[in-house]
Amino acid sequence: MSGDLNLEPARQVMAADGIGLSLIELRGADAHLLLSVIDADCAECVLPRHMLEPVVLDLLRPANPDLRAVHIVDPRESPEPDPTPAT
Repeated sequence: MSGDLNLEPARQVMAADGIGLSLIELRGADAHLLLSVIDADCAECVLPRHMLEPVVLDLLRPANPDLRAVHIVDPRESPEPDPTPAT
């Protein structure tokens, strides 16, 4: 697969739900994407990563037929760092 990945089919659908997607890297036929929640009031409305990955793959595959897998980095799964300095 070339270094270009057309994310627009997924971006258009996901934007309606307040989700942004950006490419971290394309490794072979696997796309590594970063999810961002645009509408913070609805972060809990967005599907969990393990359910979202096959949906995004299905949306991207028609424009990227060689795409084999989508791996999403979801910031909701990582706890926010504590801004309080350790003493």
